[in-house]
Amino acid sequence: MICNVQTRNAAEQKPSSSTSSPQQVINHPQKMSLDDVTKNWIEEYTMPSESCPTASVDSREDLRFAYKPPQSDVTGIVSAVTLIVCWLAVFYHAAFQFDLSDHSWTNIVDGIATFMSLEFLSAGLFITTHDAMHGSVAFNNRRLNDFLGSVCINLYAWFDYNMMWDKHWEHHNNTGVSYNDPDFHKGNASLPAWYGNFMKGYFTWKQVIKLHLIVGTLLLAGVDYKNLVIFWAASGLVSAFRLFYFGTYQPHKPRKGAGEVMSWPKARTAAVPQWLSFLQCYHFNYHWEHHRWPMCPWWDLPRAKAISGR
Repeated sequence: MICNVQTRNAAEQKPSSSTSSPQQVINHPQKMSLDDVTKNWIEEYTMPSESCPTASVDSREDLRFAYKPPQSDVTGIVSAVTLIVCWLAVFYHAAFQFDLSDHSWTNIVDGIATFMSLEFLSAGLFITTHDAMHGSVAFNNRRLNDFLGSVCINLYAWFDYNMMWDKHWEHHNNTGVSYNDPDFHKGNASLPAWYGNFMKGYFTWKQVIKLHLIVGTLLLAGVDYKNLVIFWAASGLVSAFRLFYFGTYQPHKPRKGAGEVMSWPKARTAAVPQWLSFLQCYHFNYHWEHHRWPMCPWWDLPRAKAISGR
């Protein structure tokens, strides 16, 4: 039994729509005291179900509205714009300024630092896109929220934002159900097989065409293809594995074999300090909190973790 959907698939709420159909929510004694941001959020997005017979663990319904999202969009917008600007600056240096033929120690150190910075910032672009798909980059401005998410995912790897939106909400509405959850394994829960299917499920011909066009444009602009392979393709693949390992595989890995349904209350939260959680994947390994409160932006997950007590 799939137990993650509360009312309706949030993927039906297409990004950047000016109006949205009201979404029925479960009556709750705390509903009348909800802040405006939460009230607006639950009219557009899906809250997790409290009835998960396959979970065999407590969903902590008592904490359903314990977390209150930020009332201002300033931090979300500033963090998104900062990541975009920093990524563009480092990418410009990597593509147009870095000389791979220079084998001096200073250039080697520069190359390593550039690769590591670009990889980490690329992970941040994806996490920002993820937050945008949850409406939590700019709670009070849906168009700006989706615009920033689209910019981030295009810089990351030219994925289609609408496709990512649909697949991600399929994950939330069918968490841990093979073949229904696009982020879950397809019967083989080993890391290589799971990661291979995960990556294959997100690539499209539209993305391949866009990548060829942008690569061709950069080559015509004088960028060395080796710089693109190392600093864009390779760093992007490393960041993709980082995000998958800490944000999907570790939180949703079955405990009792590949046949186990890993409903959202079973999601794990990493027992690591905040600084390490940030360096691993922008706090995305505080994953139970993400599923419990899907409106929580990445930078506020430590506060959500404190509320959960995990």
